[in-house]
Amino acid sequence: MTFTVDGPVAVAYHPAVAGAEGVAQVLAAVASQGQRRAWVEPMHDGRDGDAGITDRLRGASLLVCVGGDGTVLRAAAFAAVAGVPIFGVRMGRLGFLTETIEPDAVVDLQRVLDGEARLERHAMLQARVDEAEPVHALNDVVIGRGTLGRTVSIGARVDGVLLAEYRADALVIATATGSTGYALSVGGPILPPTSSEIVMVPVAPHLTRANPLILPAGARLRLSVQRGEEAVITADGLLQWPVESGTVVEVTASARSVQFVRLGAENQFYASLARRLGWLRPDHVMEDPDGPAG
Repeated sequence: MTFTVDGPVAVAYHPAVAGAEGVAQVLAAVASQGQRRAWVEPMHDGRDGDAGITDRLRGASLLVCVGGDGTVLRAAAFAAVAGVPIFGVRMGRLGFLTETIEPDAVVDLQRVLDGEARLERHAMLQARVDEAEPVHALNDVVIGRGTLGRTVSIGARVDGVLLAEYRADALVIATATGSTGYALSVGGPILPPTSSEIVMVPVAPHLTRANPLILPAGARLRLSVQRGEEAVITADGLLQWPVESGTVVEVTASARSVQFVRLGAENQFYASLARRLGWLRPDHVMEDPDGPAG
């Protein structure tokens, strides 16, 4: 889907990331050329309850995030409610959610403003603990041990069918976006970013098989903490709270989603994946068998 910036631009940055505020100010100046309004927004956390940030973003047509994947995850909680797409700028380390890096940020943002970008919609998860208000996650929901040296025991039902009882360090429930995060580091599969399927991966299971599972978007997971008084649940690594034995966590696809602004074709995901995970040497060249003959 071709993307056009037809309104104000918000530029968010993580205050703890060195240099991020300065880059944000420069990008806001680029975005405000002509009659377009732009402003800079500190992004401290990702709690939906900050109505001030959400309300301000409702008036934006683009949210530029300066920092890294953590900054994008914080911003996503607000962007999903406000319905504003995200363009991520990475400062330094490896990142899968950001689209460009600091040295290229001005040029690439100008390309976005000039209408050379497209939108990519990413699914989210919803987790509800007993009867509490649900929380939403772009990357993953994790139920795990709260103290070192202990395991948790989690009974998992999918659409009412008992699937397994995992005794493990944790159980990761991830979106396609989160499949390149924690889920990947513990042996989960990588899904294309716009996929709506759900990944479930046990972490260091004890005396049980460690098979990851891909579930359809409409699956309803009912996870019961059987044993493990020290268990905790986290959403995107930002929100965390303890869960007692007997607690039931229901995880489903969320009605919310996040749109990302991308440059280049959809198949650039695979090129970025190979580069960021080090699957190819920087100087590696392989002949394309489908390329032109001769």
